[in-house]
Amino acid sequence: MNHASKLLGSPRAGGAPPPPLSSILPLRLNPAADAVDLISSRLHLISSQSPLTFLIPSNLLPFLGHSELSSILLRSQSLPIPSLHLLSFLHSRAHLTPSPHHFSLLAHSLTFSRLFSHSLYILRRLILTHPSSDPFSSLLSPVSSGCCNWDSVVFSLLVRAYLRLRFLNQALDAFNRCAAFGFHPDPLTSNLLLNSLAKAGHFDTCWEVYCTMRKLGVSPNVYTFNIMINSLCRADDGLRAMGFLQEMKINGFDPDVVTYNTLINGFCRKGRVEKALALYKLMYRRGIEPDLVSCTILMKGLCEKGSVHYARQLFDKMRLRSLSPDEACYGVLVSGYCREGRMPEAWMLLQAMIGCGYLPNDFLCMEIVKGYANIGKLLPCLNVLAQLRKLGVPVSINFFKHLVGALCDERRPNAARNLVKWMVVDKRRPNADICNVIIKSFCDCASVIDAFSLKDEMVEINIRPNRDTYAILIGCLCKLGNAAEAECLMEEMIACGLIPDAVTCAALVIGYSNKGELSKAESLLKYFALEFGFRENNTFNALINVCAEDGDMVKAFEMRNRLMKLGFLPNQETCKFFINALSKKKAMS
Repeated sequence: MNHASKLLGSPRAGGAPPPPLSSILPLRLNPAADAVDLISSRLHLISSQSPLTFLIPSNLLPFLGHSELSSILLRSQSLPIPSLHLLSFLHSRAHLTPSPHHFSLLAHSLTFSRLFSHSLYILRRLILTHPSSDPFSSLLSPVSSGCCNWDSVVFSLLVRAYLRLRFLNQALDAFNRCAAFGFHPDPLTSNLLLNSLAKAGHFDTCWEVYCTMRKLGVSPNVYTFNIMINSLCRADDGLRAMGFLQEMKINGFDPDVVTYNTLINGFCRKGRVEKALALYKLMYRRGIEPDLVSCTILMKGLCEKGSVHYARQLFDKMRLRSLSPDEACYGVLVSGYCREGRMPEAWMLLQAMIGCGYLPNDFLCMEIVKGYANIGKLLPCLNVLAQLRKLGVPVSINFFKHLVGALCDERRPNAARNLVKWMVVDKRRPNADICNVIIKSFCDCASVIDAFSLKDEMVEINIRPNRDTYAILIGCLCKLGNAAEAECLMEEMIACGLIPDAVTCAALVIGYSNKGELSKAESLLKYFALEFGFRENNTFNALINVCAEDGDMVKAFEMRNRLMKLGFLPNQETCKFFINALSKKKAMS
């Protein structure tokens, strides 16, 4: 306490306000002194239910200032809960915002009375009410002056308050300052800080905090070691993690199932499955029964190594030990089968999973579709989907989405189109993006009629074609030489309030220019530039190139000049077109 006093000096440096002018009056004439005496004497009557307006006369409220509130809090250290209610009342009714000094006095009183949860609450209010203050210095001020009862636990609570508010940097700073002033943080606070640092990925800082703990003589417990082993495993420092296992034993702690699971997970993440298996067997020898998490982690590591056969053996042994697999456990093995292309086994296990009440999540749905796609058997995947629907399993929209994409990649748009009908029946409303994938596949397969038919179906099931829908169809028509039909479709698009993008506009311009209708192409380019502000060099160059290749260089230069007035700028590519065209004309003459 003397050490803190020397460092900080007077209590006023920690935030205590100066005395008011009324303090120079004689006591019998000082209404502020009367207010302090009256409230201090009545404070034991205050509770969360009592009306403070009756206990504190309203005519005394104007005489209560920061100095008076400090006096009341110091006199009433044995009544921390009533003091807490008083502080809240004055803040809300008298508009007297407590200073950091007031919050600190109350935090000390609450902590000294072992009311830690209330102290945590006050410390959070201090941090949030005075964000620019230094709560640590405010807490030190009463300690250095010796004006209140205090307990060093309050400084550990400050670290926890910062962590509750997710102010990790401030919590770390408060921890280090605790260590510097000799206020040893308790193991719980240290573990909370270590865990937060590990979750945030600050593994080096985690190690520094642990070393500080040991220097201060703060004894680690099993949770400390588990957090540190997890941190080291995530930092890919398996050697030091194994060293921690030995340190646990030296300190008299037996590693528990969480410790081993953390190590097994760390080795599996690094691909060292054989080391993970050795630890799994060691658990039995040490009398620690592996749990569901142990098995799931190890099964995942085996599957990622391509050892699905051994993962299945572990799965079966686990069930013999009366460990019921959960959704994650089933998912790991189903995914492993899918990656090896063993789809019959994957389907049988999926049925067992559904029978236990677990439905495949989006990731697993994608794995199933990928599995069938990798072996080139998407039609059996359709049968799986049909059976799931027959069993009454609510198939997620992402299953449909993944399967639609895979079918379209294999140029099977008709099969994908049937899925849209299934989605409508199952009330899994398809969206425009799913339909656009199928429309594009139809266009890639030159089935334009089917593409337009699906667009009409979208309207019938209340799916509004979006800009991408029109862009795909317009681009397809232009490639096929149907620029006039594409132009009609763009007019429909604009009438629907959809603004075409630069690529779609370019496709239509190039479509007309490829047909030799340069005036129409130039007219559209002008319209797009003035209406939508599109001035793409690629479109400009394509039009100039077609014009120059016709051999009429005067016409080509005139077009260039007209387009430049609209804001188009020639570039290196434009010059190449003119040079090539002039060279050809000279060679022919």
